[in-house]
Amino acid sequence: MKFFLIIIIFSLLFSINSHSKEASNGQILYNQAIELLKKGDYKSAFIYFSGSCYNNYLPGCDMMGLVEYKIDKNKGEQICKQWVGELSKSKDKNDKIHLKQVLKYYIDAFKYLGNKDLSGYFEKMYNKIFLRVQIEKVNPKDNN
Repeated sequence: MKFFLIIIIFSLLFSINSHSKEASNGQILYNQAIELLKKGDYKSAFIYFSGSCYNNYLPGCDMMGLVEYKIDKNKGEQICKQWVGELSKSKDKNDKIHLKQVLKYYIDAFKYLGNKDLSGYFEKMYNKIFLRVQIEKVNPKDNN
């Protein structure tokens, strides 16, 4: 039940409207994955989220790790960390905005699921990436 609530909150937070065909296909797959989660079919939901991600629908990528976490905690953790790593390497401004949302969501989701270590890991990463940027904006490095 906890996991289902996390999924519902996530889908409300990250509902993205997209006009591209790939993204709309991704959104269709994402919605089908949500329906599978309601039935408790995590393995099939993971496959649909993977397809959604493949079709460039970012919320599908975000959900892959959480769903896998319900099947295999170690693999789920790896997928979440890998996804955050991919987003953090991106130079795209929208990916940085999305990364901030994903990190906040993962912090809360894993705290809610009782994995304080993983929640703490994502919180440290959030602080490292985003708090440092805020400090640099307030006190820019002197280039002289």
